[in-house]
Amino acid sequence: MNKTEQKRILLVDTNPLFLKRLALELRARNLDVVATGSGAQAFHFLRDWDRPIDWLFSRATLPGLIDGWILADEYHDSHPNRGAVIAASQARVSAQGHIILKDPSPTAVLDTMRGIMAQNQSSEVSSHTERDEERLAA
Repeated sequence: MNKTEQKRILLVDTNPLFLKRLALELRARNLDVVATGSGAQAFHFLRDWDRPIDWLFSRATLPGLIDGWILADEYHDSHPNRGAVIAASQARVSAQGHIILKDPSPTAVLDTMRGIMAQNQSSEVSSHTERDEERLAA
């Protein structure tokens, strides 16, 4: 798999050890990982159309004007059928389909990310298969 085919994931967290552990684990799974502790910098990564972000994990509370909720909204604009994973002080339901984890461990974040990526991959395969069958029927 070459670099252009790698899924790109953006990790945003103010805890450098938490961020480093997530980044190492995800890179070991052949993902292109971008990691930052800044909401403003993460927002710029989300707006970089030349190198789009496929997946997002963010801490809800970030220093500065741009927090994890704003990042999730921006991500949702590009991926309306995909939820971001957000670490918050309390779990709650998201109308946009984001997955909100209450003070998760790195393992919980990794498990959640793997789950949503696998679910998305299987739905993409199903979608491609259905389109191929429709073309053959026509």
